[in-house]
Amino acid sequence: MEIGKVVAFFEQKKILCAVCLEVKENKYYLLSEENREVTLSANRIAHVSSNYLKASLPRDTLVEQLKIIVERQKALMASLAIKELWELVNDEGRGFRLGELTELVFNPPCSGDQEMALFRALADDRLYFKQKGELYEAREPEKVEQILLQYEREAELERENQEASTWLAGVWAGEMNSPPANKAAIVGLLKEMALFGSEAPEYAKGKTLLQKAGISSPGAPFELLVKMKEWEEDENLFLHRYQISKEFPKNVLEETEKVLSQTAKGFPAHPQDRDLTFLHPLTIDSEYTRDIDDALSLEQVGGNYQVGIHITDVATFLNGHREIFQEAMSRAISIYLPDQRIPMIPPALSESTCSLIVGEQRRALSFLVRIDEEGKVQDYQILSSVIQVEKRLSYDVADQLLEEEEEELIILQRITQKLFQRRMGSGAFFIPRPERVIRVNREKEISIYRRDRESPAQKIVSELMILANYLAALFLKEKGIPAIYRSQTEPRDKIPPIDKFDPLQAYRLRRIMNRVEVSTRPSRHAGLGAEVYLTLTSPIRRFYDLLIEQQILGALRGELVFSGEQLEKIITEVGPAISKVGLVEELTEQYWILRYLEKRIGSTTTAVVLDQFPNRYLVHLNEYLLEINMAVTSGRDFVPGDQILVRIEKANARSGILKIAPV
Repeated sequence: MEIGKVVAFFEQKKILCAVCLEVKENKYYLLSEENREVTLSANRIAHVSSNYLKASLPRDTLVEQLKIIVERQKALMASLAIKELWELVNDEGRGFRLGELTELVFNPPCSGDQEMALFRALADDRLYFKQKGELYEAREPEKVEQILLQYEREAELERENQEASTWLAGVWAGEMNSPPANKAAIVGLLKEMALFGSEAPEYAKGKTLLQKAGISSPGAPFELLVKMKEWEEDENLFLHRYQISKEFPKNVLEETEKVLSQTAKGFPAHPQDRDLTFLHPLTIDSEYTRDIDDALSLEQVGGNYQVGIHITDVATFLNGHREIFQEAMSRAISIYLPDQRIPMIPPALSESTCSLIVGEQRRALSFLVRIDEEGKVQDYQILSSVIQVEKRLSYDVADQLLEEEEEELIILQRITQKLFQRRMGSGAFFIPRPERVIRVNREKEISIYRRDRESPAQKIVSELMILANYLAALFLKEKGIPAIYRSQTEPRDKIPPIDKFDPLQAYRLRRIMNRVEVSTRPSRHAGLGAEVYLTLTSPIRRFYDLLIEQQILGALRGELVFSGEQLEKIITEVGPAISKVGLVEELTEQYWILRYLEKRIGSTTTAVVLDQFPNRYLVHLNEYLLEINMAVTSGRDFVPGDQILVRIEKANARSGILKIAPV
């Protein structure tokens, strides 16, 4: 290529004109119309024009002449009809050089400006021709139609994006404008962004929309959804993130109605049901509990006492009702959160027909256990029964009655104390830990307090539930009926007797304890001092318990039970769901604690140092039963066990940030 030649090249999809100033070692040194010196290799030159400029002219003059050439070319482009040119050569079936096409459009001889004008036009409109090297080929009509449809879709998408960004800008500003037709898609996109951030499938698309709307806040997707009233300010994103639904599917609700209509006239008696209504059992639960699944009774038999542990019979109600059963399996467990509860079974069943309500007859799975004065089980029966609860007590009321020495509760307390001592003698270990209670009312007022997990009434209920679970495991093991057992191997070091909760001691003991395992193999549960163990006592709330109840009732009635292979498969499905729920409950509690602390920035609270790391300490906030990292502060050194006062420096519930510093 000669010095002085006018050429065209592409820069960021834009055609620029330039004049060649020098050629050296296959490199072209150019001056562009933008008054920039550019060095390009041969393959970067898109077109060499027949136009020529005197390279020795002053730089400003060359730039001005380049601009004049560009203006001439653009003026010529206005007269070009690429579609007509395509129609003219469409049937030729061959490629054309740019010069050939130029002569078909303009009368020859053609100028460099005319050729360059056509080059620009073909580069702008790629609908009708495709370039292969130095040749231009006319596209087939079918392909042109496809591309036109694609252009229309892209134009429609651009229009939708513009409407969406305009609407989002209005929402952000607090304006109540009419939403676009694709509002549902926009809301769905924002929800994905709020839940998964940059990991959202269409994050780039959403980010572009927000940029067009002039919105740059990192929390914009969530804030927009709140402004739209799609979500509440305290929307539980963990439920959305882990796809936990508060609502029951239509087919489950329809089946629930069938169950209710069948039981409206009373439940049909089962031939093997034992009438135990004469026992007049009582229930002890939290005052907030609406789904009551266990009751207790006491009677004297000879020189011993017979304790009745009665578990509501959910399995019989759900027998044959596949939709409810499958939904319970997918949910795995009821979820209890500070501001809401999500039941495993529809409330129409769990809070009425399946719940042990005072004065109403209910089917139950009853454990009648004869226990001597030393807390030793002399004999036991497991029966399908009919019971009628006589009274309901809260833990607080039961504790008050114990202080007043109510006879039945005092006897139950004495029996369960002996049961506890026998378990401790069998190698069980006990780590006391108070319960953290978080309540959020309808006005979003948050209360956080500690409750003694080992109150006298709670100890009675806990010990008798452990007994029933142990006996259920023993029964199924001896019968050779498959079950889902819970086991725990011995701790990696000896655990000393502990009388009261100590955060540092509890932290260290957790590190030497082995995890509880769930399997179809009966094994020892070291923590409870039981040679075999499973859970059965909450069939309303836990799917494994419901399944075990079904296994026991099947054995008692001679009906079909699940095989070991079936139970193994169920464990693989239900286990991850239970883990997911546990994580959601933990994260939700942390959210509400941080929400509570957002209004207490600058306040102080006591803490215990649990562990020391290179750049941080792990501390336990006593008031909130919360373990949290604290950054190392220059000049302040602590060791595990130190009691310290810390200040709340920063708290943000939505981002999960809590920063504390020693006072």
